[in-house]
Amino acid sequence: MRVAPRVLFGPRRPVEAGTSAPPRFTTLLLIAAGLALVQTVLAHAWTLRGAQPSPLTVLIVWTGLRCGSTTGGWLGFCAGALEDALGGGGTYVVASAAVGFLAGLFSSRFFADSLVAITSAVAAGTIVRNAITYVVLETALGERGVYHRLAHTTAWEVLLNCGIAVIALLVARWWSSRR
Repeated sequence: MRVAPRVLFGPRRPVEAGTSAPPRFTTLLLIAAGLALVQTVLAHAWTLRGAQPSPLTVLIVWTGLRCGSTTGGWLGFCAGALEDALGGGGTYVVASAAVGFLAGLFSSRFFADSLVAITSAVAAGTIVRNAITYVVLETALGERGVYHRLAHTTAWEVLLNCGIAVIALLVARWWSSRR
């Protein structure tokens, strides 16, 4: 049995922890388009204290962690533009692109299939997305007085998005173990 040499100094190579290759960008765009439609059409019925779940945010954060900052940022930009076109008001394109890019900055430090890492990243991504949405609403669009409503719904949206992330990750693990 041959053992790999132990590296004492210098960078360690990242270890692939889960699926073999990142998904194609076109596949991610199709999934994002489907999730954007589900989120804008059906998610209004799934509110919890005024907060709506955002499976699109979960996908953008996972893509950033799995594929890097470039892919995460571009997917966030395209998905945010689609979400704004379906009735977002022009705030999600900037927020989603920033969330995808920021999640991608951590892609070399965390495993994209770690339950703790993805849940923490989704929580942080939801908070960052809503904070950027608030800043855009206040400064660019001139809407005043939305802080209390947005701060309240952010806490519940974090809970909903983390629940979606946990369920999605467990289903993905179950699906990959079936093969």
